[in-house]
Amino acid sequence: MLYHNTPVSPHRPPSHQFLLDPSADLSRPTVAIITATNNPRSVMRETATTVFGQSLQNLVWVIVDDHTDEPDSLALLKEFARDPRVVVVKNPGQKGLAAGRNVGLDYVFRNFNPPPKYLVSLDDDDLFEFTALEKTCWMLESNADWDLGGFRYIKWGASNETVVTGLHSGRDNYVWGNFVPNAAVYTSRAVLQSGCRYNEEEFHDGGEDWDFWMCLAEGGYWGGSVLEPLYRVNEPKFRAARWGNTFVNGFDALKRHIQGRHPSLKSGFPSKSPKRAVQLEAVSWDAPFEQALAHADKKIMFIVPWLYMGGADIGALHMIQLYALAGYRVTVVCTLNKVPEGLELRPYVLQFTHDVHVLPAFLRPNDFPRYLKHLVESRGIHQVVLSNSQLVYEMLPALVVQLPDVEWIDYLHNEAYDGWKAGGYPRYSVISQRYLARTITCSHYLKHWLLENGHLDANRIGVVKLGIEASQFVPATPAQRTAAKTGLLGVEADTFVITVVGRLDPQKRPLLIPLIVAELVQRTEDDFLIVMLGDGELRKQLERAIARENLGEFVHVLGTQQDPSRYYAASDLFLLPSVSEGISIAVAEAMAMGLPVVTARAGALPEQLGELDAHGRKQHGASELGGELVDHTLENDRDAALYADAIVELMQDPARRERLGSNARKLVEDGFDWRTTLAGMFGELDKAGNLPGHGFGDPKYPHPAAYYATAMLLDEMGKETDMSKQYPAQR
Repeated sequence: MLYHNTPVSPHRPPSHQFLLDPSADLSRPTVAIITATNNPRSVMRETATTVFGQSLQNLVWVIVDDHTDEPDSLALLKEFARDPRVVVVKNPGQKGLAAGRNVGLDYVFRNFNPPPKYLVSLDDDDLFEFTALEKTCWMLESNADWDLGGFRYIKWGASNETVVTGLHSGRDNYVWGNFVPNAAVYTSRAVLQSGCRYNEEEFHDGGEDWDFWMCLAEGGYWGGSVLEPLYRVNEPKFRAARWGNTFVNGFDALKRHIQGRHPSLKSGFPSKSPKRAVQLEAVSWDAPFEQALAHADKKIMFIVPWLYMGGADIGALHMIQLYALAGYRVTVVCTLNKVPEGLELRPYVLQFTHDVHVLPAFLRPNDFPRYLKHLVESRGIHQVVLSNSQLVYEMLPALVVQLPDVEWIDYLHNEAYDGWKAGGYPRYSVISQRYLARTITCSHYLKHWLLENGHLDANRIGVVKLGIEASQFVPATPAQRTAAKTGLLGVEADTFVITVVGRLDPQKRPLLIPLIVAELVQRTEDDFLIVMLGDGELRKQLERAIARENLGEFVHVLGTQQDPSRYYAASDLFLLPSVSEGISIAVAEAMAMGLPVVTARAGALPEQLGELDAHGRKQHGASELGGELVDHTLENDRDAALYADAIVELMQDPARRERLGSNARKLVEDGFDWRTTLAGMFGELDKAGNLPGHGFGDPKYPHPAAYYATAMLLDEMGKETDMSKQYPAQR
């Protein structure tokens, strides 16, 4: 979490990313926001900014003037009332938050028939993320038996804290404290059927919201939380300055009072969990409510599985940045949710768009299809770029029926290294080509792979390579390398330093490193150190292997580092023993730093190191490459020896290291900045175009349903389906 990135921070996109459709019918708002305010301060303008800037524009904001008498505050209320969605009503009775909110509830129920389905009580100094209402209301639609929707929230200022308790904490909200965010969404149904209101007499000094939630809970009304931060609260002193000392008698006394008022919850709290998802559950395509959202002229959607701190994901971040800076309204969808590592880049993406949606954080899977359709239609999106999304590839036949004018473009990194799906996403691309307006690969190698594996039209495939932040990666001078070794790593200047950068997952083969180190220990008496940067599922296993073989003095596992260039500056060589790679960002960074690279002759790596040209033909000899390419066998013991051979040869030949490092720098110094390489996306998307009828009338294009059906059958009933399994084993 970047705590300085409040929704209205100058580090975030402009607050007008979402605008009201001027032709929208606002007579039946989806949500009513109720804000009681007494002599509001200028900070309420920020609150108003996050209300007016919501991606769900079909709202009414009922501002209850709670005995305001200061001229500047009255002028502020008049300013807000210029918006057609704002109604300012006066509290004629007793002053206080509880009384003011009740006035607001009464106004909503008296003036709207039927009332808005959803209600919110928002303080006048708090801030919503700009997609908060849309996501929370959709979560309640996706869980139809829920009546309250909360979210994680941020306390900024002195604490800079992300609060991860909430409605999903269930009974703890009664036993230990109020974990429900004040601005949680609740249904009109729950309020009307329960008769609950804010207690104006017993909670004049605070706790009225806790009592209100417990009243709803006694009626059986509860819900859950969007599992991402969508709300930011200010310090309690803002509220206390106008409505008295909150919790004036102490928290323990307040808790006893709450529990005494709602004794039935001691044994019968209505905790709720999302209904378990089941296969083949009914799918609806209709959006549950109107957004009233205006369409921008330039808009685009990117769909990715998640936002790891990895090469492919950083490439997606750069695409998002590039389009945002070109004036596009960018929508980002993540189809998987893995906290925290799968969302490491989310704070950085939020610097370029407010419109980021992690589907499993607030929706049940059967609602993913209609939410994707909803995003496209509500934003007026014409082009969608998907990358590494199994969900969307398999959903394309249905999406094309629902959204026939949308162009779906896929961006491919490399084929699956482990045989998954007979080639992974490139295989999906081949069998989905009738539905794709264009396919873009990160390497010429992968374009050739597609054509060799069934793609029918080379003219519908483009190549756009990922790039790096070139200005951050400049070769270190000998003095800088010495300083980095001694200062950063704490080793002698003549220690041979090898850096490895990559996620600690099977593709990168991190468990091969201890075996390579063991080989090096046997082959050289020179001091050396391998520095590993990156995190992932294999980290603990890697560290155990290093400890078991007593290799800790030769290899250091440092985790993910925000600035790897400092470690490249301390290095003499870069090592990446991956199974396969597309265009590797880490390799490009090392090459830009003038480091010789030792890696596998696999995937697009020969192309990246200069061995092959755009047509897959050999163009340079070994002495002209940016490093050494190892013909690995994918057998650990044999490959450890092969990598050790290449490393020892370079350790003993400084002149060759310098020549290869110089070659590496030349290969990337011209045009490998991501702003240059990814600018090709604009031209490629201009070339995108759907096939006539999306290929339905041309039998030469494969139909994915046949592939998915047989794949599913083999997966679930392989013994009964695969003929080979019915033959006796051959001796």
